Amino acid sequence: GSLMRRYEGAAQGRGVAADGWRVCLAHSFEELRQPYGAGDVPLRDVLRHIGLALRYFRWWIKKTRIEKKSAFIDLLCAVPLQQIYGCPLGGIGGGTITRGWRGEFCRWQLNPGLYHYETVIANQFTVCLRCKEQTIYQQVLSVERPSSLQGWNWGYCGHYAFYHALYPRAWLVYELPGQKVVLTCRQVSPVIPHDYKDSSLPVGVFVWEVENGRDEDVEVSIMFSLQNGTGAKEDRSGGHWNEPFTLQKDGERVAGVLLHHCPPVNPFTLAISAREKAGTGVTHVTAFNPTGLGREVWQDLLQDGRLDSPSGKSRPTEKGEVTAAAVCASCRVPAQGHKTLELALAWDMPCVHFGSKEKLHLRRYTRFFGSEGNAAPALSHYALTHYEEWERKIEAWQNPILENSQLPSWYKSALFNELYFLTDGGTIWMEVPPDCCAEDLQGPAGAGLSHLLPVLREYGRFAYLEGQEYRMYNTYDVHFYASFALIM
Repeated sequence: GSLMRRYEGAAQGRGVAADGWRVCLAHSFEELRQPYGAGDVPLRDVLRHIGLALRYFRWWIKKTRIEKKSAFIDLLCAVPLQQIYGCPLGGIGGGTITRGWRGEFCRWQLNPGLYHYETVIANQFTVCLRCKEQTIYQQVLSVERPSSLQGWNWGYCGHYAFYHALYPRAWLVYELPGQKVVLTCRQVSPVIPHDYKDSSLPVGVFVWEVENGRDEDVEVSIMFSLQNGTGAKEDRSGGHWNEPFTLQKDGERVAGVLLHHCPPVNPFTLAISAREKAGTGVTHVTAFNPTGLGREVWQDLLQDGRLDSPSGKSRPTEKGEVTAAAVCASCRVPAQGHKTLELALAWDMPCVHFGSKEKLHLRRYTRFFGSEGNAAPALSHYALTHYEEWERKIEAWQNPILENSQLPSWYKSALFNELYFLTDGGTIWMEVPPDCCAEDLQGPAGAGLSHLLPVLREYGRFAYLEGQEYRMYNTYDVHFYASFALIM
């Protein structure tokens, strides 16, 4: 309805779900929402609770200023409310990266329970179209006009694109003005009922469906660029580096770049990749500066719709320096025809410490991909060769509800889209080591859990946050409200 009022395109996209939440990229929300903060408490309540306020303020100073930690309930620095978020990427318990409905990478939850709200502007998809060996169109698929990377062509017209969410999938449909080409990007995460392996994987797949409405062949390239880090201060802490990789297995070949992010606590690797198949070429840029003009990357793509693909790893970053990488998938689309390009994003943070650093935890997916921190190539390959099977399972799970004409469409949308909290609610899914005994499960209840040990060893331990502003795990009152859902 009103969310699509500004859509001026004619394209419906390819394979987009009928039910879900749909919005035009040119939409702007009229009513601005503000989070509840200390300033919203009426004066009479302040006076009545002056002692409590002082105690909280003392605790807040100690926690945030002296111990340099995040307050578990922060009334003084509430998270600003932005109406920008869309479907998060990733399976259950391995951290998430949320994309906004305009396609931006804007919320990072890689460290358990900690959210970093930062739109990293270098993280983009760019399209290049070529006809008769000439580049005719090259555009970042973003409505932004940022102050960095000004050598790139920004400011895509949002009136010709829309976003559609039906969790765990989302679609972005772009009509390229004047080009007779329509792109549909389908974002797929492995959130699948009763699948206790694939649902734990920290990956997301981007399937680009390209429809060529011209009477001549067109060469299409999709470039995926990514900054090494999450847009936080530590992106500049130095010692981060990138390297290209290829992995061939079972006759399937995947190529991309690994971005090694090396902070002292919870280091991780990000991987961007694409599937190489007959007719699809994959090229890369190992390292570029995302704070500069970005001209070298732009010109490299503009020249021939491919990237240079240097071999060898990049040098580690200096203090204060930021690095990024890009992967490009290209194919020829016949006149009036259709082709598919498949790209993926994986992140590998196998071992996590919580704030107190007392104990090292292993994430669930390490059972299948190891905990050495070198799983990103295998995760990328697995995601790109299994996502079709995931989608079949997702459809088998969702279709009985979506096809039931007795149910209203708002209900179908809410039922699936509200499940995002299963992955994005600070959720963690940890392994219980095989040699673990009941006492190791900590706390006075440890001994009472001994009969559960076989179950815990098989399925691991699971926890979710009370809310993204209240950083407390598995709180009993919330368990109680959700008891029906948990039993199910």
